[in-house]
Amino acid sequence: MTPLRAALTLCLLALAGLAHAATPAAAVPKPAVAAPGESQAAFDARMRWWREARFGLFVHWGLYSGAAGRWNGEPVKGSAEWIQRNAHVPTAEYARQMLPLFQPKPGFAREWAKLAKQAGAKYLVFTSKHHEGFALHDSAVSDFDAKDATGRDLVREIVEAARAEGLKVGLYHSVIDWHHPAYPYRDFARLEHPLPHPLEKAGDKDDPGYAQRANLKQYQDFLQAQVRELTERYGPIDVLWWDYSNPGAEGETWRAQELMAMVRKAQPGIVMNNRLYRSLGYDDPQGSLQWFDRAHGDFTTPEQAIPARGVAGVDWEACMTMNGTWGYSALDTNWKSTRELLRDLVDTASKGGNLLLNIGPMADGSVPQASVERLRQMGEWLRRNGDSIYATRANPLGEVAWGRITAKGEQLYLHVFERPADGELRVNAPGRWRARLLDGGAALRTHRDGETLRVALPETLADSIDTVIELAPEKT
Repeated sequence: MTPLRAALTLCLLALAGLAHAATPAAAVPKPAVAAPGESQAAFDARMRWWREARFGLFVHWGLYSGAAGRWNGEPVKGSAEWIQRNAHVPTAEYARQMLPLFQPKPGFAREWAKLAKQAGAKYLVFTSKHHEGFALHDSAVSDFDAKDATGRDLVREIVEAARAEGLKVGLYHSVIDWHHPAYPYRDFARLEHPLPHPLEKAGDKDDPGYAQRANLKQYQDFLQAQVRELTERYGPIDVLWWDYSNPGAEGETWRAQELMAMVRKAQPGIVMNNRLYRSLGYDDPQGSLQWFDRAHGDFTTPEQAIPARGVAGVDWEACMTMNGTWGYSALDTNWKSTRELLRDLVDTASKGGNLLLNIGPMADGSVPQASVERLRQMGEWLRRNGDSIYATRANPLGEVAWGRITAKGEQLYLHVFERPADGELRVNAPGRWRARLLDGGAALRTHRDGETLRVALPETLADSIDTVIELAPEKT
């Protein structure tokens, strides 16, 4: 993830009006269109599980997890997984200090997978390699990897644990690499304070030999080799979550079409995001993504924001943190409440998107207890109300002041965040409907007021976070 996004996120949130008290207009359900060369039927079949999942667990874990937000004992501002950049640490020194701290405990992957299952997530996406360049798999083209550092192939452990819990498996993979000597990050990372190059000595900043050492083709070959290892050695991979590109370093900077073709050959059913081409500027808070090109990926990824009107005609996934950072930081205790996280999930589903909610485990793989508690609470709610989230489509009726609406088949699901003062919900739903509480099944009284259907609520809402009412058409 990028350190530049904090200001962008604040702007997006302000423009989008994402406070739950506000009620943006519903997304107009509109099918996403297949890319050239793939039939619409094939594209829809490939995307079906992902569209039905609605909820995934994101995991940011790497050497940065051991730093826990500090460098040499001092707090470092910015997102924890960017600590090497933010503390301006040379590559060799970073590896020297961080490698000894990274000691995954036995069974950590099973704990993650069980937690994802308990939370009600349907897929798990984890960082096979972040920008620091440390790979979690056994890589033949690098010794800066988990196998060399720990004697274990951690990608294999995580993939197998996720599959054992019935989860779909996704790999996050960074296309930038601060460790690799051929990576020209002086030019492409757009860092305010560039890191010293691994092969650069003090004082040779302007050495013309730098351009030769920073060999883009050599780095592209390395990037392809590691992606090939990941997509050919671990069985079916369901998602490849690329990160990150920016203007001047996107697309064919990474030989993107070649990369994507290689991945699809190895994994024909895989789903990929579009961050080989786009990271910054990925989201328009009004939900208009005129720039989106399906040839660049299957879905787009608004970060730390839910588009106010969804993204009509595009598959999308909001990726969000539970506190203020992606990687583990012992300093960040500003946790979002279960109420906020659950309503984010409902808000996203009501606009036709998925929520990819992040955890940042510690260096040994332990998940912070605050994350565990919130995920388990979300899972408890989903076990009672999951029909209103999984395999649903966007609100077809328009905005409501009291909550959100999702739909599935002929059913409508009314998500009540706030009980109206008169105790009745009003929706513009023509015809005759039966209403019941989704959790428990108690019937509710309905009557018509012209074009408006009115649903009488109990005196006290069954769930203070979100009480769900199922509307089903009455058969004549």
